[in-house]
Amino acid sequence: MFGPDFFERLSQRMYYDLDGNPITQDQWSVLRRGAGSAHVARDHIGFYHVSTVWTGIDTTAPLDNDHGHTPLIYETMVFVERLDPDGVLSEDDLLDCTEQFAELHATRDAALAGHYRATAMVRDWLVNGRPEL
Repeated sequence: MFGPDFFERLSQRMYYDLDGNPITQDQWSVLRRGAGSAHVARDHIGFYHVSTVWTGIDTTAPLDNDHGHTPLIYETMVFVERLDPDGVLSEDDLLDCTEQFAELHATRDAALAGHYRATAMVRDWLVNGRPEL
């Protein structure tokens, strides 16, 4: 993910609306606030959290202006809950932000399909064990 050109791409990032159309950073900020947390879907399965969000930012965009590039502006991620045998952690502190799985998507429909694939994968992990990634 953090290749040699990552920070150069980050400084030249493009912003996109929910349908993948280019917008300004100001328009993105307004949309992001209006979208709340921008969650498309989220599930808590066992001690895993599956979260799919609209980011509106394509971190995979090529540095040269490749007009054939499809922006990947939705992301599905799987996180694991921290162990809390004493019950002292707040709900926010229970989530370990180390991703167990991540996948990028171009559209809301693709993001929802990716979310459902990720929840099926997590259910399989609970039954058969999580393989080393």
